[in-house]
Amino acid sequence: MQGIEPKIHTSLIERMKYYSDLMKNSKHECLANPEDAHHMMIELNELYEDYLNQKRNLEKSIKKYREFYQGQQKLLTPRIRQLKRTRK
Repeated sequence: MQGIEPKIHTSLIERMKYYSDLMKNSKHECLANPEDAHHMMIELNELYEDYLNQKRNLEKSIKKYREFYQGQQKLLTPRIRQLKRTRK
């Protein structure tokens, strides 16, 4: 599973801020509104925060699964060995 690298996210946010500043300081009338760029940055940040929360939850779930799996494996292995011995 691939994730969103913080470096890529930060780079995009910085570029969006730069673009917004260029539009604000431009003497020519732009087709895009600087406020639109600001709203896009806010939405992108919200999506990234949501991604980070889901990633943390997934990591916790994976950790719980591994712990449970290892616990069950430790319980089953001796029982399987014992049953194999009694069958012989």
